[in-house]
Amino acid sequence: MSDKKILIFYGTRFGATEGVAGKMAELARENGIQTEVFNLKDLPGDRIPNFGDYDGIMIGSSIKIGQWTRDVKRFVGNYKDELNSFKGKKGFFVCSAYAADPDSYERVKVEYTKDACEKLGVEKLDLYDAFGGLMDFSETSRMGWLDKQLLKMAAKVASGEKAEDGSYNDLRDWDQIENFTLEFFKKL
Repeated sequence: MSDKKILIFYGTRFGATEGVAGKMAELARENGIQTEVFNLKDLPGDRIPNFGDYDGIMIGSSIKIGQWTRDVKRFVGNYKDELNSFKGKKGFFVCSAYAADPDSYERVKVEYTKDACEKLGVEKLDLYDAFGGLMDFSETSRMGWLDKQLLKMAAKVASGEKAEDGSYNDLRDWDQIENFTLEFFKKL
């Protein structure tokens, strides 16, 4: 077992980012890396682990209308000094349906990760990426009626095709996620 330890913090709306964070933790365990995973929505500020006890920090957020989740934005803003002085490796990722589109992938990758962190005062990321999201129109979806309608309109504009009620569309590229995660582990 490795003596490496990482923290994974994430904010999710409909489950795509949560799924990626879970996959990263699974890969960490398979590679002997101790991992703690925190949904920032459920983590009180007084329970944030001491960053200095870890070799790496990964932060992820879903994107909705060009914005991170409120919890991720608050976390990064509140802990920017600690993140900037952190001696280990820092990674950031987002999940956005637009990241699955080859024509917008690079813009989403840079604008919603590196550029957004810099706007909040986080100076350096060691690795960052953008992954596709979920377009879940099933009965068990976490999306409300309005979110489904907005996403259906966006899907029609992007692809010219109507999204079907009841469909579950996972736009995440799991090979991309695995490669990104393993690259982060190499940097530790």
